Amino acid sequence: MNTISTDIRTVTTPCGDITYTFQHKKVKNINLRVKHDGNVFVSAPKRVPAKAADEFVISRSSMIQQAITSFAARELIKERQKNLSDGKTFILGEEYTIKTMADRREYAEKTDGFIIIHMKDTNDSARKISIYNTWLKAFTEEVFLYVMHDVHSKFIPLGIDFPELKIRSMTARWGSCHTYKKMIVLNRRMIEAPLNCISHVVTHEFCHFIHPDHSAKFYTLLDKMCPTWREDKKLLESLVIL
Repeated sequence: MNTISTDIRTVTTPCGDITYTFQHKKVKNINLRVKHDGNVFVSAPKRVPAKAADEFVISRSSMIQQAITSFAARELIKERQKNLSDGKTFILGEEYTIKTMADRREYAEKTDGFIIIHMKDTNDSARKISIYNTWLKAFTEEVFLYVMHDVHSKFIPLGIDFPELKIRSMTARWGSCHTYKKMIVLNRRMIEAPLNCISHVVTHEFCHFIHPDHSAKFYTLLDKMCPTWREDKKLLESLVIL
């Protein structure tokens, strides 16, 4: 019976030190896998020395770090979703505590540090989530429209009419611009991020009414309309993972 040799190794890369588990297996090529818990595994044929595995990890360090960061961020999102049932939520980059209050009327309101849900039966968790989601939907539309009008004011001199707003759940993008429909679609998840992050996405989409592609002219206009868009984009991607 063949045994699989296992070695825990650490290499210094341009992205920092990476510790990984190295194994010789019956495989044809060097294989690399990053698990959801952030652990890195490398398997290789018996003929491949450990030094070659080190070099392979170093060459893939950027990808490995991105995967580790992505998995960690997804776990954070799962924790935030769990926190909703535990009484926590994130709105415009801030953490809020959800509280219930017995009331004949059922609605939600945002105060300093709290989302207060007024409801008849404070023990009805499903109803609590329903009331919260109804409030969040209306609040998200209010905020997005506010940002849309604010950004649009910069584009009025360019002859751009105010477009229709659609809010959707999207897993691959923050927003999209449908020039032929005069419509901007925004990802509802952005309500978790600060206003400047939302504004940069809206500005990006408005720029597409002038330049439908991502040409140099598009980015020149984006730089002019939103000079901080790079920092805003980076912050958005660190706070809200699609």
